[in-house]
Amino acid sequence: MRLGHGGGSMALLSLIISAAALVGVAVSLIYQSRQTRLSREENMRASHRELLVMSINDEILRPGWGSPLAELPDATARQMLFSNLIVSWWHSAYMIKETTDQQVSLLFRDFFQGEISRAYWGRARAGWHELARAGNSAKTRRFVALANEEYRAVVPAGD
Repeated sequence: MRLGHGGGSMALLSLIISAAALVGVAVSLIYQSRQTRLSREENMRASHRELLVMSINDEILRPGWGSPLAELPDATARQMLFSNLIVSWWHSAYMIKETTDQQVSLLFRDFFQGEISRAYWGRARAGWHELARAGNSAKTRRFVALANEEYRAVVPAGD
């Protein structure tokens, strides 16, 4: 009789170990999936950066964006593209939770002290709004809202 009882506790112990191993595998798969997604996002950001840098350095390539950058003087177009690199970098950091709402607000508060930065956001904010709506990302919508709050604090509503 004792042998049967010991076998039951061994089966229970085996079941507990199997369940723990299964949970470990599930957690590992979730972590691996998250890492894969983050890696894909980083690759996309790196490609975007490369395209922007190419456009900053070559005015012939700028019209490829389909935007009115080609109509701007070279120096202004380059400044707008550079400003876009900065905001895109902040957006990426915000999306992966490397910056908080408060940090983003502080970054934009300083950013909008510059004339070029204000001009950039004045031209680009509608596109950022469209991007946020199209992507259905609450986090991107929040990022754009934070930028707009700081922009409105510096630029009168009529501008």
